[in-house]
Amino acid sequence: MFANNEIGTIQPIKEIAQIAKSHNIVFHTDAVQAVGNVRIDVTNMNIDMLSMSGHKINAPKGIGALYIRNGIKVEKIINGGHQEKDKRAGTENVASIVGIGKACEIANRNLDSHIRNLTRLRDYYISRLQKEMPDKIRINGSMENRLPGNANVSFEGMDASEVIFKLDEKNICVSSGSACSSGKQGPSHVLTAIGVPEKYLKCAIRTTFGDNNTFEEIDYLIRNLKQIIN
Repeated sequence: MFANNEIGTIQPIKEIAQIAKSHNIVFHTDAVQAVGNVRIDVTNMNIDMLSMSGHKINAPKGIGALYIRNGIKVEKIINGGHQEKDKRAGTENVASIVGIGKACEIANRNLDSHIRNLTRLRDYYISRLQKEMPDKIRINGSMENRLPGNANVSFEGMDASEVIFKLDEKNICVSSGSACSSGKQGPSHVLTAIGVPEKYLKCAIRTTFGDNNTFEEIDYLIRNLKQIIN
């Protein structure tokens, strides 16, 4: 089994999947960040298995889904009853299953406008930072291979936890990484892997925008960041 963690852009998924296929390896992708933000064609992308989480696309929390291509055999993860095609025993949470199905339907229908809206918000935020604090920030990662609503920025000489705390006092929610890695000590292994210089690793702030965010809210965020950083 070959798996990757939360690759949020199409090209890396396709490339890794092709490598796996060429070596006759079953390919699984954790698409929690990608589903609802980029178009995914499991056939065209040679994806054998794909996992997703409902709360990322406004479905109820606690519900997820696993796509398994026909012909791929997996072991049971919970023994007992024969629910979930004999793969996972236990009574299904029907309400949440219906919720994630409807959320997928809505996300697919609105995907193009969703991508355009989030890309505008993200690019506005990054351009404001580059214009107003050019000597104090570093944009981490490629602008091409990036989720539409994602911005990861490092502030030289600052501590991420201090910035997050001060923003929280202003009712602004950002993070220093994924929820999966909260509580872990040390710099992000992802930022390290993509070559972010060491002096920027401890001061990286991840901001993720949604359809309900506005340019006025970004202006408010920029004002407070300037006060904190300066």
